[in-house]
Amino acid sequence: MTTASAAVAIIPVRVGSRRLPGKALLAESGKPLFLHTWDAARRATRFERVLIATDSNEVRSAAEAAGAEVVMTSEHARTGSERCAEAARGLDEFDFVVDIQGDWPEVAGDDLDALVDCLAAGDAPTATLASPLAAGDPLAADPNVVKVVRGLDGDALYFSRALVPHRQDEAPPPTRLRHIGVYAFTRGTLLAIPQLASSGLAESEGLEQLRFLENGIRMRVLDAANDPWGIETRDDYEAFLGRLAAAATDRPGDDR
Repeated sequence: MTTASAAVAIIPVRVGSRRLPGKALLAESGKPLFLHTWDAARRATRFERVLIATDSNEVRSAAEAAGAEVVMTSEHARTGSERCAEAARGLDEFDFVVDIQGDWPEVAGDDLDALVDCLAAGDAPTATLASPLAAGDPLAADPNVVKVVRGLDGDALYFSRALVPHRQDEAPPPTRLRHIGVYAFTRGTLLAIPQLASSGLAESEGLEQLRFLENGIRMRVLDAANDPWGIETRDDYEAFLGRLAAAATDRPGDDR
């Protein structure tokens, strides 16, 4: 049963990946990567439903075997948000949709709840998460680590794979923010995404969220209370497996 300001989480999953082929189905942890994201979404309290949106029968089979609800989408979605928009067309009982990229398996439930609360408060039609990068952190220059520049009003000014903001030699070190791949939308805003024009910024950077900004859609950037990392490369996946192993070792009652 849905309620006023009801929210749904949609996890778009595709098998193709340029940097790490087949990463959605990597299962050295004991289950496919995207199912870790599904587990994370279910820890939030603000979602009435958590759905997997995919065009892959292999993903569908793995999801249904785990008990996940699946919406099959077309092969034509160019981005995760377009896939979510396709899945959301038949979900008119929901006010808000949170697009959780399937390669962010450690996103925290309370951060997802904060995104829904931001939209429910009417602060912006879209919202996302960011976490600070320490001064001098070499990952700031890594193009696989997306940076976001935020205005004084809390809204995103720009996203880039480049090292932004740039620092002149005499200037104090800037505070750099690492973007976390989760987007909350009012449903109407999400449904309009596939028709948005692009001047080429999104294609140049390989960042779909620039298309939203190009079209004047405000995106509030919230500080994540937690520090999740996305999986872009094999090294990222190995680091994720290491964190899982460390967490298992630290669990109460574990005598290793």
